[in-house]
Amino acid sequence: MNETVFVNEYKARFRIFHSSEDEDIGKQLESGFSDIKSIIGEFNPNVYEKGKELVYERTRYLRNEALEYFYTNFQTMIMDASIDLAGDSIAD
Repeated sequence: MNETVFVNEYKARFRIFHSSEDEDIGKQLESGFSDIKSIIGEFNPNVYEKGKELVYERTRYLRNEALEYFYTNFQTMIMDASIDLAGDSIAD
């Protein structure tokens, strides 16, 4: 998810108006994508919005130095996404 489209979408969502952190945000999104995939399974962020939202929220928690709270706060959504992906072909 270290692509301009995802970086720009993330920045718009969290009201970041400068480009000085684009490289860091891209790396953090990619790290978050890998982590979320390891938890819920493979998915395409262009297709599966819930997975993409989890990556964005995890990145937000990371950037605010509160990552330890992410997993507890998003436990229900993580479980729902895992079930979605286990039972559907949404991942493609």
